[in-house]
Amino acid sequence: MGKFTTLSGKLKDRASQMKLNVVYLCSSVNTKNIDEAILKATTHTSNKPPSDKYVKFLQSTMATCYCPQTISGIVQRLCVTTDVCVASKCLILIHNMIKSEKGYEGEDGHRGTNSHRNLIYNQGESNLKLDDLNVGSSCFTIELVPWVQWYKKYLNIYLCIAEVLGVTPNIKEKFEEKRLETQRVSSYTTDCIFKQVDFLVNLFEQINARPDTSMERPNIIVIRMIGLMEQDYVSVIRLIKIRFEELDKRTADPAEMIPVLVRLDKCRESLSEFCWRCEPLDKEFWDLVLKLKAN
Repeated sequence: MGKFTTLSGKLKDRASQMKLNVVYLCSSVNTKNIDEAILKATTHTSNKPPSDKYVKFLQSTMATCYCPQTISGIVQRLCVTTDVCVASKCLILIHNMIKSEKGYEGEDGHRGTNSHRNLIYNQGESNLKLDDLNVGSSCFTIELVPWVQWYKKYLNIYLCIAEVLGVTPNIKEKFEEKRLETQRVSSYTTDCIFKQVDFLVNLFEQINARPDTSMERPNIIVIRMIGLMEQDYVSVIRLIKIRFEELDKRTADPAEMIPVLVRLDKCRESLSEFCWRCEPLDKEFWDLVLKLKAN
């Protein structure tokens, strides 16, 4: 049955390629390259995440005039598929494309209307019917279903955070990025900072709600999702920490922070699985949470 599922997936991929070949008769070379990369990155196979080769190529189009076409192609592929493997890979591509957006453009940097997240918003909600996904008989594809459902919600929260913050939540360890973010936050009203923290904690709560996965035979596609999520975890810790430090300097009523601190505390045990990604920062963050709770 497993061999039949693999063969069926290959036939579907071949059929998709044939459809594209007809479209390419009237398309440019760049259009063909983008569409082929999307197709080859989102195959029907259940044991192969998007190839780094195609992910990097598609990311390279993000800073060019072909950015809208890339985003549109990925979202369209997600909207029309009924295959759980294709859907999972489309979501991974969308996540990678958003993360490639440059979030810090100097003291007065402003995001344009063609940012990756705005382009995704403009595509509208996915028409993907998660209950109608073609699961197949493989244990790998069966495991993917709850992860695809979870991951779609996760990316919706991720996009909401980008909208509220005005930047993709992808801050690095670089001193200049942290300096600019600290400066930006210091100019916000206390109410604005609380609103941003609320959205950031939403992402932690969604991470906390992730499905269980088999450690004996983990699905490689799920492992790729978790890897991207772990990177986000580190960035969100930095973003919340900067905001907590700013709130701690102000004379706002400490009681206002209790609800969000309680929410964080409920997630702590589950999130400790990722502390190895940033051990010194992770300890500093949770020590700060404890200090604020004590106050």
